[in-house]
Amino acid sequence: MSIIPNFIGKRWLKISLRTTHLVGFAGVFGSILTGTEQDVYWGITIVSGLGLLSLEALSNFVWFVQIRALAMYIKLTLLTCVFFFDEYAWHCLVAIIIISGMISHAPSSVRYYSFVHGRKITSLNDTKG
Repeated sequence: MSIIPNFIGKRWLKISLRTTHLVGFAGVFGSILTGTEQDVYWGITIVSGLGLLSLEALSNFVWFVQIRALAMYIKLTLLTCVFFFDEYAWHCLVAIIIISGMISHAPSSVRYYSFVHGRKITSLNDTKG
């Protein structure tokens, strides 16, 4: 089940959002390291991240129980920690980079593994049986 079906240009939209997200995150990371406030980078990161999250989650509801979603839940928790624990902000951001790199380059058997079903699931049809 999905709210957003496949459409022409979807892959390029995801690539564009991901690239924009990386630029924003690099700016956030740089501002944390230098101790400067760069709200524009937070804005870019949040807007592009919400776009990516929405596109992925609403294109296939199985996403919510896959390892790639679990990675997102962990990254959002770490991002929240940045605001509450200033002294560990760069540690959290480095952890986010590590998780992102590992999940994005992991084989599909890892990314699409359902922690609810205990096996690779790519669609609601896979959840039966």
